[in-house]
Amino acid sequence: MRIEIANRQKSVQCPPKVVRKVLREALKLEGRDAELSVALVGDAEMTDLNRRFLGRDKVTDVLAFPYEDRGDAVVGEIVANAELAAREAAQRAHSAQDELMLYVVHGLLHLLGYDDHRLADRRRMREREQVILDSAGHAVES
Repeated sequence: MRIEIANRQKSVQCPPKVVRKVLREALKLEGRDAELSVALVGDAEMTDLNRRFLGRDKVTDVLAFPYEDRGDAVVGEIVANAELAAREAAQRAHSAQDELMLYVVHGLLHLLGYDDHRLADRRRMREREQVILDSAGHAVES
């Protein structure tokens, strides 16, 4: 397992060890291995990436870019928006770091093949997020 983390934001204090712990727990629970690049960014960078790669000129919480699925390991990149996490957490009963970890887990689940377009799939994904976050010590309501 290889996890690289780039912190390009100042909105949420989030040490790399926190991100690694959550991702390791998720991969253990999913029975998968991975080579991941994770970037924690702000609104401007996230909006630029969303526009460039998905044609959507708006801010979003997380983007996941799958590079390869070798069967035994998934290879990809997760970009999570810390500025949005800080705003959302202010409206909820959990920390900005916990909200940011929700975004990271959501992105990983997309890389692992989860989808959230249909209601049943969205429920399944949300349930998985809860199990993973609870297990990693970041209980939030997704």
